[in-house]
Amino acid sequence: MAVTAQPLILDHAVVGVLERLDEAAAIYRKLGFALTPRGYHTLGSINHLAVFGQNYLELLGFPPDSDGKRADLWSYPIGLNGLAFRTTDAASLQRELGDAGKPVTEWRDFSRPVDVGGIEKSASFRTFQIGKEAISNGRFFFCQHNTPDLVWQPKDQSHPNGALDIVDVFIVSRAPQTLTELLGGFANTAAPDINRDGIAIHTGIVTLHILSEAAAASRFGSAIPAGFDGNERKVALGLKVRSLEATADVLVQGGFSPRAFESGLLIDADAANGVALWFKE
Repeated sequence: MAVTAQPLILDHAVVGVLERLDEAAAIYRKLGFALTPRGYHTLGSINHLAVFGQNYLELLGFPPDSDGKRADLWSYPIGLNGLAFRTTDAASLQRELGDAGKPVTEWRDFSRPVDVGGIEKSASFRTFQIGKEAISNGRFFFCQHNTPDLVWQPKDQSHPNGALDIVDVFIVSRAPQTLTELLGGFANTAAPDINRDGIAIHTGIVTLHILSEAAAASRFGSAIPAGFDGNERKVALGLKVRSLEATADVLVQGGFSPRAFESGLLIDADAANGVALWFKE
């Protein structure tokens, strides 16, 4: 039963890098991602984005002199530790989900300056978390873009590796029902697909794959982070690209050794700041 008319759509995936943003940005540029200039949030965190057609990847960290700001980020492991879902009205969605009995935090507003043709403008957001106490090793949250045109700028959306969009997210879970309950009840989500490999939740162009530890090890082997505390950990992203051949050339030129994986190419988590990257056409 739908509890809201708003759909469940992945807005962006967050790769946490703590105080190592310079290092992470250098790695992702070598992986063939065109990153936006460094952003400085009013909450104290800093970032670079790889902006795609319908979603984006965020490298998120904090400066060494952060004075305790965004201390919530310090407890998460380096790697894929945040999934942001899109909302056009965070306040109403937060209220609807809360009324349905889902654990949500209060929403909050923040912003960061963006240079547009030499003119500084303010990209602003409203966000809230869902399942804050239930989710291990990171967070699920909803993000309202008040100024989406300042994030999705055409000049930032062309990547040397040909990446077009995030289309898969892989989560290793010991308590999959917790995730399906948190993410159920949206207007566009049908009943999850359940098979021997795990659970698939379809959210627009992105499929969320919830795998057991055994199934993840069988499918990805040592390519994903090994071991975790708590009930789940986000371990891999699938990215649609224009041409696998062109992607392979860029990865090799960047010093990486991609390996064949399910009709695509796989970069191990150890080489990509704690998240495995699966490139596919």
